[in-house]
Amino acid sequence: MEPHFQVEVSSEGTKAVLRLSGELDVSSSAALEDELARIDGSTLIVLDLSELEFVDSTGLGVLVKAHQRVREEGVRMVVVQGGGQVKRLLELTGLDQQLELVPSPELAD
Repeated sequence: MEPHFQVEVSSEGTKAVLRLSGELDVSSSAALEDELARIDGSTLIVLDLSELEFVDSTGLGVLVKAHQRVREEGVRMVVVQGGGQVKRLLELTGLDQQLELVPSPELAD
C-alpha cells in the first residue's frame, strides 16, 4: 500500500498550523499549495513536518515558494523539524539555515 499525504489545518487566532503527514511529492504537492492559498489573515504560519515521511524536489519547491511568498506578504512562517529523510533533505539543500525551524508547534509563537 502506498503512503498517502494529508494536510490537517487548524487556526488559533492569527496563527495557522498545517500538519503534514505521508509523502510530499509530485502527486501531492498541489494539495499543499491549495491549502496554503486558502490561508488568509494569518500573521504566523506553522508547517509541521514532524509526521512527514518523505519529500521530493517538487515538495521541496512548494516549501521554498511558500516561504518566499509569505515573507513578501509580511507573514512569518515557522517549520517544525521533520525527521529522517525530510531532515536530511533540508540539511543537504541548506534550507535548514534559511527556514525558521522549531522542535514543536507549541514553540512556534
